[in-house]
Amino acid sequence: MSHQNYGLISIDTGYFVPLQRIDVQVSINGLIASVKSELHYVSDKDENTETVFVFPLDSDAAVYEFEAEIDGRTIVAEVQEKSQAKETYQDAVASGYTAVYMSEADNAGDIFRLKLGNLPAKAAARLTLRYVQEVDVSSDKIGTFMLPRALNPRYVPKCSSQNSPSDASFRIHTIQSGVTYCPDFTMNLNAVIAGGTRMVDLTTKWEFDVLAEKMDEMISSSKQLDNGIDFSIVLHYKGFEQPGVVLETGSADKNNPFLSTDVLMVNFSPDFENLENQVPCEFVIIIDCSGSMMGSRMEKAKETLLLILKSLPVNCKFNIIRFGSGFSSLFLESSKYDENSLKVAMQLQKNLQADMGGTEILKPLENVFKNRLSGCHSRQIFLLTDGAVYNVPELVQLVRKQKNTRVFTFGMGDGCSTELIRDVAKAGNGKATFVKDSDRLQSKVMSVLKASIQSGITDVTLTWSLPTGCTAINVPENVPAIFDGEMFILYCIISGNVEESLFGKSSVVLTGHAGDKTLDYKMNFVLGSKKQTDADNLYPIHRLAAKASLTEMEISNVKESLMVSLSTTTNITCKYTAFVGVDKHSKEIVAKVMMQLIEIQTFDGSWQLTDNFSKILGNTMEQLRRESPVVDIDIWATALAVAFLRKNFLEQREEWEMVEKKALKWLSIKTNDDKDVLQEASKILSLPINDFC
Repeated sequence: MSHQNYGLISIDTGYFVPLQRIDVQVSINGLIASVKSELHYVSDKDENTETVFVFPLDSDAAVYEFEAEIDGRTIVAEVQEKSQAKETYQDAVASGYTAVYMSEADNAGDIFRLKLGNLPAKAAARLTLRYVQEVDVSSDKIGTFMLPRALNPRYVPKCSSQNSPSDASFRIHTIQSGVTYCPDFTMNLNAVIAGGTRMVDLTTKWEFDVLAEKMDEMISSSKQLDNGIDFSIVLHYKGFEQPGVVLETGSADKNNPFLSTDVLMVNFSPDFENLENQVPCEFVIIIDCSGSMMGSRMEKAKETLLLILKSLPVNCKFNIIRFGSGFSSLFLESSKYDENSLKVAMQLQKNLQADMGGTEILKPLENVFKNRLSGCHSRQIFLLTDGAVYNVPELVQLVRKQKNTRVFTFGMGDGCSTELIRDVAKAGNGKATFVKDSDRLQSKVMSVLKASIQSGITDVTLTWSLPTGCTAINVPENVPAIFDGEMFILYCIISGNVEESLFGKSSVVLTGHAGDKTLDYKMNFVLGSKKQTDADNLYPIHRLAAKASLTEMEISNVKESLMVSLSTTTNITCKYTAFVGVDKHSKEIVAKVMMQLIEIQTFDGSWQLTDNFSKILGNTMEQLRRESPVVDIDIWATALAVAFLRKNFLEQREEWEMVEKKALKWLSIKTNDDKDVLQEASKILSLPINDFC
């Protein structure tokens, strides 16, 4: 099991750049949270450092802006196709420029990795990112927004085809420690809540009442947070029973096919009449008993299991599977729920321990799915885990293939993998629930259990009634399962001109299946009643719609080119794209590197292959020596120096022209064909470092 560190870390040494301050601004408007995070670092090293910034975010968060300020210079990143972004970054770093590269981790969509190349010695760095995400809302209309402060280790199954990030050049050397803080570290939070009233200020959370009738009024609050805790903003929504509709108008840039459209966001809590309850079910409770579940998480899991066992309907079947590095089933196959089977299950519940090693979820799931369902039962799976795995895509694809099965996930504890918990529930037409270390879980468990014994609404279609000339495209295109009374958000891309003169009564009819029944649910709204024009060009609703679409594309294995197009258009990364930015104006760094190379030239015009020389060229002495085509290593070093000057400092040629002439004269004396060795040197310097490691 490998530990995932987070923070700003040296790629070569594993050194943690000290974190001085974090400033977070959160604006919550209805069910949308817009966040700006600034992280301030100060390097205490005497040389330039290539670093990687590793940080956790909710998998549903849409990161749309990233910038780095290094010693007063600002680098604004943009989204590019991933291989192109890597090439841009590597070329910039090799040329002595400061550059940034940020992408989702290859096998964890809720971990971002940012490479910061050529962080100058003793420099201050401010990393700023903006993102937007939906607020998690429970069935009792309580919303929660979490500030991520920690991330659990991720377990890599030995047999997995996705054991670790595949790109070795973007892997860091980790050390067993956490973030390094400056002695005077502070974390400052400022929040603005639309419709907020009656704030309660606690150590680990703020609580607000949010009134639908007061959404035009704002309440703000600031706080310096304690170190090492997860902090949440809890919102008690009142008056949100009626459907909410917001129309966000698009940008004036018609060259952007997505941001120039208008996007409609609709939120509602459906109340389906005559919805069938108590459908015959087979319940399979899969519980993580790995070492990472030790302590309070296992106690939460035991409480959850107790509530589920005591609340199961009498006409069901059930089974319990414990898993870690291996797995164990309570019954060989699901047993009828009766007094005897419940007694056996309760004995297991009392003795549960976190003593089964690693966290391999795939095998127990495969074992459940290979057993056929009996009779007219539908299978309801409850998966309880701290979400510490890397092979999420394999799990998602396995769950998607199942018929007559729903998967409900519980993320146990702070910092669990939001990607695993959310994506597996989406693929299984279930519901994702997060149980924080400080949460009471009774109401959350009962909400999930009620949803599991309902038929739920599947195969959902939407029929829109909009002004003449307007058409609607659903986002996501395939509407996920909907549960009675649960808050649900969907997006709609409006094509056509939405003129204010056409604003008026509109509606959408939701049609779906609950078992053998076909149900309709109609929502009426006034298009344009809450028109939102984005003066700051942030387009939060557009970004969330794009993120929802990209998530659906990834789960459904949509063609890569379509995902890249949407990602680069909206500046939101997916697994095929990355942020990249280059400081093209860092002349002082360019001059410093050039002068360092010139300074170590010998009196006769040659260079010697030393550690200092190799470091200036961004390689090791062993790497450069291994590639030498000549026996005399000083000839090779001199050719490399000339090639390096020509490749990286053409704009300063007047400054090193005489230095080069002196070197070429020395080469002509020492070798019969200095052109050949110069060509070889140029080839080597045109390659990324890891191509000749």
